[in-house]
Amino acid sequence: MFQAVPSLFPIYEKLGGTFVVPRNSTVRAIRSVYKDVSIVGGINLTPFVNPSYKILEKADLIITGAPYKNVLRPFHGKKYMVFHGTYAYMGLTEYKRISHFDLICAIGPRMMDALKAAGAGDKVIVSGYLPFINFPSRDKVNKENFLNLLRLDKSKKTIAYLPWGDPYGSWNLFARKLIEETPSSFNLILRPHPSQGLSMRFSDLLEFMHIKKLVSRRENTFLDLSTQSLSSIYANVDMIISDGTSPAEESLFYDIPQIIIESKRFSRKNVEERLINEGLTNKHINNILRLYSCGDIITPEVNNFQKILNEAFMKSDKYKSNRNNYFEYVFGDRSLHSQNSFITSLKNFIN
Repeated sequence: MFQAVPSLFPIYEKLGGTFVVPRNSTVRAIRSVYKDVSIVGGINLTPFVNPSYKILEKADLIITGAPYKNVLRPFHGKKYMVFHGTYAYMGLTEYKRISHFDLICAIGPRMMDALKAAGAGDKVIVSGYLPFINFPSRDKVNKENFLNLLRLDKSKKTIAYLPWGDPYGSWNLFARKLIEETPSSFNLILRPHPSQGLSMRFSDLLEFMHIKKLVSRRENTFLDLSTQSLSSIYANVDMIISDGTSPAEESLFYDIPQIIIESKRFSRKNVEERLINEGLTNKHINNILRLYSCGDIITPEVNNFQKILNEAFMKSDKYKSNRNNYFEYVFGDRSLHSQNSFITSLKNFIN
């Protein structure tokens, strides 16, 4: 999967190897962003005529960002799992999907606790969240270049809306309202989940026809259908509005002020029910729900959005310690992500 590459690329840079991917479209996508990598496609083709199958057959070490249990079964090499998302709801069900790996690289304390509780034992090491290694710096020059690229106003604060996809996300409930009611004193970036933004479903295509019309009428608005890296968005915006999913957690790398949307589709109650079904303890569930203490909480039906935005910016410092504490709970100490400690651990494990 292309979305796993940011987690795998730092390993490739340090240890070398070959990317093996299922589809030629993924090959093209990787090469458009990561130049001159060693890569082969067609993992699902007949083994006897498949070069990627032969590479995997000879490999001493296979590192992947997805379970691929049946695909990986025939190969003798040690198999390591590196996560490409924050996996907030890691529990027994998720662990069963990845229990076949020889080593599981947890992104931080939260995942380490969940995996050990699920029975992972000595299979787990803390890797840190590898995409952070290549996150861009948050500075004035980069921000100006980014806003120029998107044709947004450098004198205005920029808000990014990053919802989850269907059936839980708020896009169909809130995107139009956000465009219509966000004051003109703000830039606005709307980034639907790829499951909707890159969808070919008729209902999604029809929805985006309407959204694009609204965007065209509002100055300093950019509809991003996955053309920009999420890390570039995080590094260059002033506030994140999300459904309380991975973008809310990842963006805390830059300590960005947050607004979290809570709806009937997805709320703290939904999260709690899901985690109870995973068999997680009350302590673990309460810790995960601390994300909702990192910023103001609104519903899609909210009124007077200008007042809400202004208050959220003014109250940003109120949530600062909550944001930092939650970041360390999910990802660990910040210094872990400015070093190649995972690569060192990985080399030691291999040797």
